[in-house]
Amino acid sequence: MKQSVIHFLVLIAILVAGVLTFIAVRPNTTIQLFVGIITAVAYVLWGLTHHAIKKDLHQKVMVEYLLIGVIAIVLLVTMLGF
Repeated sequence: MKQSVIHFLVLIAILVAGVLTFIAVRPNTTIQLFVGIITAVAYVLWGLTHHAIKKDLHQKVMVEYLLIGVIAIVLLVTMLGF
């Protein structure tokens, strides 16, 4: 239980750091894209690590995290106008 709380606190830290950095570099869309990609990759790696530690990492879970990361990046690219 305590380990899950720590895992989710790490996830929250990853996402908050990504959002705050994204906002901080707002005038520069290239850096925003870079920050978004790094955040998405960190999210995917966090998810895969979290499920590996819980011993329930399956192919479906891996695909789900990868697709969410890819969708987030595609949306970001679209919204930033690249």
